[in-house]
Amino acid sequence: MNRTDRLYALVEELRAVSPRPRSARWLAQRFEVSTRTIERDIGALQSSGVPIWAEPGRTGGYVVDRSRTLPPVNLTAGEAVALAVALHRLDGTPFAAAGGSALRKLVAVMPAADVAEAHRLGAACT
Repeated sequence: MNRTDRLYALVEELRAVSPRPRSARWLAQRFEVSTRTIERDIGALQSSGVPIWAEPGRTGGYVVDRSRTLPPVNLTAGEAVALAVALHRLDGTPFAAAGGSALRKLVAVMPAADVAEAHRLGAACT
């Protein structure tokens, strides 16, 4: 499993069991990586804004705030282009940076074939 897939699966694992914590050791065994890799992955997810925190103690572990995350959203290439066009219209507004961040997050979770199709559709619109 590559890192991008693991990060996605890690968030989904934590969402599925929320509010119960999962230990780094348990997650490492689940994803067949080291506990240090899980800790780095959790840090990367936290840095990107995923609401994950650590519950201390013997029965503690990592928890994701389910109320502040969305389940997977599957968009068609056309829907992704529509969102990209709408977000692009935010240029020059106070929301431009947030729109760019949202678009990067959207593209990061899309399958490569859908990203390529979205690029093709977007190029046809210009």
